[in-house]
Amino acid sequence: MGTRCRAFPAYRRLRRRPEFRAVYDGGVRAGARLVTVFALSARFAGPARVGLTVTRRVGNAVIRNRAKRALREAVRLHWDKLPDGLHIILHAKPRIARARAEDIEDEVIRMLRRAVARVRHCA
Repeated sequence: MGTRCRAFPAYRRLRRRPEFRAVYDGGVRAGARLVTVFALSARFAGPARVGLTVTRRVGNAVIRNRAKRALREAVRLHWDKLPDGLHIILHAKPRIARARAEDIEDEVIRMLRRAVARVRHCA
């Protein structure tokens, strides 16, 4: 199994509207073909927290849930690449409905790196 964290626990998730709003309003953005990443350096030293948004533009409920599972899995496999004290939102774009899981994971990791670099540059 390795040393990677295999969970997506509640304390690592953004769950409330004000948390999402703060990241959208005050954070940086990094977008690509399948996903847009919003990131904000939070005012705490805890672990990075991640929220997901998958709108109806992506597809019906089955497709949206499949996209959410793929995004969660990409994040779960790479918790170690996320610095502490960061709030992140992964916003799925409609093209994610036709993407392979490997492509989604690759793009999420690339966009997370870009967003983290932008947060550090702005701080």
